[in-house]
Amino acid sequence: MKNRKVNTLVLVLGVTIGMSSIGFSQERGDRKTPPTFSELLKNFDADADGKLVKGEVEEPLKSQFEKIDTDEDGFITEEEFKNAPKPEQAKKESKSQKGSKGGKAPLFSELIEQMDANKDGKLAKSEVKGPLKNDFSKVDTDEDGFISEAEFENAPKPERQERPRR
Repeated sequence: MKNRKVNTLVLVLGVTIGMSSIGFSQERGDRKTPPTFSELLKNFDADADGKLVKGEVEEPLKSQFEKIDTDEDGFITEEEFKNAPKPEQAKKESKSQKGSKGGKAPLFSELIEQMDANKDGKLAKSEVKGPLKNDFSKVDTDEDGFISEAEFENAPKPERQERPRR
């Protein structure tokens, strides 16, 4: 009888801890589904006008604000939010582009930010580093001494030597 009470107590305690951790992880944002518009309003609509202002929201919504605010009035309404591209679509789109995450080639904008010392929107051979420096002449197809965004986007993928295994 005493063993049964202990087992029941342990089971109830385990379920309670499990349920509280699920609730806690949702409060922290550790979720796989995006929040609903009503959840966003609850968390970020400081003036309670039923619309979201860029200054009220946090990432990742803040960086996507202009894409979602289709009428460009400075607010995201529930209708605009419902018609916004879903995160899965954004992930698929980013996989089709060259991106620096996951070992893929960097975007031209990332290279400009990192290497364009004189901020002219082009990369001179003296500015580039790494594998791009070795492939500079292959990418600079008009041979003007600079890599433009168009040249970078149309460049052949660099051939990499296999690293010796240890």
